[in-house]
Amino acid sequence: MPTVQQILSEPRREWVGASPASELEIRSLEKAVGTPLPCEYRDFLCVCNGGEGPLAISPFWFQLFDVNFTLSLVRDDFYRKQFPGLFFFGSNGGLESIAFDMRGRSPWPIVAIDCIAGLDSLLVISETFGDFIDAIGRGSTDDVQRKGV
Repeated sequence: MPTVQQILSEPRREWVGASPASELEIRSLEKAVGTPLPCEYRDFLCVCNGGEGPLAISPFWFQLFDVNFTLSLVRDDFYRKQFPGLFFFGSNGGLESIAFDMRGRSPWPIVAIDCIAGLDSLLVISETFGDFIDAIGRGSTDDVQRKGV
């Protein structure tokens, strides 16, 4: 199984990542969340603590929040009250936020949500973070080309 670094370094990927997060930063985030983070997400943060690029699934662009910003959202009363069980870790750079839906059992699905529209706008975009990583850095046409359509 390829590592996150190998996946993001594939020739046709378009991903601009920031410097890695430290183990201390990641542990602080886990402590604030109150549960271990998915291994793939931890691995992702160890490669890049923030970044952006195309996404092969809706909402078609992904901006990874750095650990400090993610931590501020975890501690924010508004997000805790309005979106219980959602762990926000990115956005599309516009109105849609990207989060783990932690209201059920692990592995937690990845969802996109318009925070202004509220929970009614929630849409599952990936069943696992591993599948989500596969979509990072690829445009929506990459799937069509790969499948030979």
